[in-house]
Amino acid sequence: MSTSSPLISEELCKYLIVYPFLPLTISKSSSLILYVISIVAWMTREWRFPSSSIVTLSPIFDLISVAILLVTLWFTLQKFFWRKLEMGMNIFGLILCSFTTFLLLINHSSNLSMYDNILYNHILLVVSWTFNVVWSTFHTMDTVSKLLIPGWGEATEEQEIEALEMHF
Repeated sequence: MSTSSPLISEELCKYLIVYPFLPLTISKSSSLILYVISIVAWMTREWRFPSSSIVTLSPIFDLISVAILLVTLWFTLQKFFWRKLEMGMNIFGLILCSFTTFLLLINHSSNLSMYDNILYNHILLVVSWTFNVVWSTFHTMDTVSKLLIPGWGEATEEQEIEALEMHF
């Protein structure tokens, strides 16, 4: 009767678990969790920012990094993957996260436990961004998924464009 649902779930699992992209998906998802924890910690008013005004820009850098991370995660999940774009965005995310970590390190005082948690999160995020840069450089290839558009390439050019317009 309804034989399409097992096929859909099989196809979805196969779609999400493609080898060169699975480590990136796991890394980016865990990075997103770390960023959410850091941003929630930045938002709590139970502790004070260090005196440096540059450190107050750290949450803004985190939000920019989250935006970059979400874009790269979306491209990875959609298998709409261009290596140079991915490497560039990962390098930019690594630079932003490294800069934020550096700011947190130089303005560290010994009595801020919440600040320590944010600092440790950023150290883990630097490791994650570094992994993303290395993995996307050496273990991935340019890929554009055809899974989202059924019958892609079989029709004439006008029909393909209409199919694209209906999907977006």
